[in-house]
Amino acid sequence: MTLNQHFNHLLDKQWLFLEEGWPFVPVSTNNRTVNKEVAFMKTIKSTLMARLGAIPVFFFLTVIWPNVKYPGPYRKVEKGLVLLYHLVKGASMEQMSPFLPKSSFFAVYSTFYKTEYTAHDKFITSCLANMFSTITIRLLSANKKNPPLFKQVTLHLDGHDTRATYQGETSAEMYSYKLKKSGLRTQVVMDCNGMALWVSKSASCKNYADGTMLLSMKLDKKMHAMDCVAVDGGYTQFLKTLAEKSDLTLHNFTHPFRRKKHQDLTSQETEYNSIFGSFRSQMEALFGELGSVFERHNNRAPIITEKKNTYNLQMKLALLLLNIKRMVAMLKLTSEPIHTSWMRDDFDYPGENQDVEQTMDYFPINALLEDGDTMARMQEEFLGMAIGDEDITMDHMQEHATIGFAIPRWSAKRKSAAMTNKTQDADGEDHDL
Repeated sequence: MTLNQHFNHLLDKQWLFLEEGWPFVPVSTNNRTVNKEVAFMKTIKSTLMARLGAIPVFFFLTVIWPNVKYPGPYRKVEKGLVLLYHLVKGASMEQMSPFLPKSSFFAVYSTFYKTEYTAHDKFITSCLANMFSTITIRLLSANKKNPPLFKQVTLHLDGHDTRATYQGETSAEMYSYKLKKSGLRTQVVMDCNGMALWVSKSASCKNYADGTMLLSMKLDKKMHAMDCVAVDGGYTQFLKTLAEKSDLTLHNFTHPFRRKKHQDLTSQETEYNSIFGSFRSQMEALFGELGSVFERHNNRAPIITEKKNTYNLQMKLALLLLNIKRMVAMLKLTSEPIHTSWMRDDFDYPGENQDVEQTMDYFPINALLEDGDTMARMQEEFLGMAIGDEDITMDHMQEHATIGFAIPRWSAKRKSAAMTNKTQDADGEDHDL
């Protein structure tokens, strides 16, 4: 199979939500008949569309959000959009009060990030690991995209420090030498296509160095034996220990050349490190886009959190939505009207006495051409019959159309046929979608 075919197979298995439409969500009997309005909803929707695009928001609203009941007399879709807006804007509870009363937003926030933490964390972790990459996709992509010296690299790993204060520890205990302030550190593994796959638990920066966190990530349980991870020089002293404690070997890691004391690098060693550093900049690009799309992670202002788990789940959710945005762009997936339904005024999940929104069927080009030929032939035969008889009535025409011609019918096979339109990835390679 080609790289295109492997991506298509991944979409067929993991991206079924694109075709499944909006779920039926019964109206809660505890809520009032008429929903209260969330203020400035147009601003919320336009911001999410600009930052994320239609499909990531559609995924959140149709796959993650509907599974739990959230308190408050507001439309369920709008409560979900408010929570996403909070993540995107990095707003405090007080800054969310123009949209929802502080108590109402906190109740929704607490339900998602605290009450339902375990279920959401497990599901989002699984999505990150399975929706965007396979070992074959990584191997084929690395061979195609990587510089010649690093064709073997399928993964990148690095730590991300976030300015944060945590009520359980002092600023000194959380001090980050990167930020020169207190912070939380999280290890992220990204594949060679720029998709975040695995995210460590978040921990205080001072007591958890990159190498220490590497040993606790249990990469041997996640990586394939054919994966190779690019790491920076701060991890090298821990690689031997990791190899000894797992099924991994030193062949599973690539890192810059370390200069010996009082000895200059050769031109070959200098060139190797220069190319490696440029190659590793992909990781910084991921963190840069994370902070650009989700202001909560741009380090312009510290995050105040009561629980490290809450921040960690927020980071995983942000990376998951960013992955979807990147995948949509890379494979040039187009959004259908159903994916933008949430942009409509007063939109909510289908309930009683409401039509359930569904995606439109796709038909292969051969079927469309065949339909056109059939109709053209029927029209020509009808014209040939009608020219000789000016007095043909509408009854005669209907009888002729019903009895004289074999009118094609929709078939189940045709309805389930896949699109054959071509798209191209960022490198110009075709993908059959």
